[in-house]
Amino acid sequence: MITPTKPSTWIDLVPCAAKDGYVHDASQVDSSGDLIAASTPLMQDCADSCPFISRCYERVRPEAGRFDGVCAARLWINGRVVAKAEGAPALSKLPSRAGSCGTSGGVAGHGRVGEPLCGECREVALRAQVRSAGPASIRKRSRGKSSAAAA
Repeated sequence: MITPTKPSTWIDLVPCAAKDGYVHDASQVDSSGDLIAASTPLMQDCADSCPFISRCYERVRPEAGRFDGVCAARLWINGRVVAKAEGAPALSKLPSRAGSCGTSGGVAGHGRVGEPLCGECREVALRAQVRSAGPASIRKRSRGKSSAAAA
């Protein structure tokens, strides 16, 4: 049997690995005032000592997963930032996991992973909606000539 001597991935190296308090359950979220106070040292520890903040944010994807807990030096409740540690780095926009944006498959992919539509996919969805509505029915008005001729 081979026993590894070093951790195999960055996930094994994170300072918060196997520590309690970083992920919250529903009962803790209900008392958010106490939760912010309890999470402040965890957020600050994350900001000060974790070299994997951007990787963690990309892996957890708190907005899409409606995460409750501490990730990327921030406290998230239902996928929204509630508190942020001093000195927390700015977070970049995450690449989509929806597939090929700008195609009908990309639109479906956003829905599948629970992401809002990006600009390209929003445009594709609007075009598809217009196509599915069918041709416009425009009622033609009669001009004065036909009614005057009848008189």
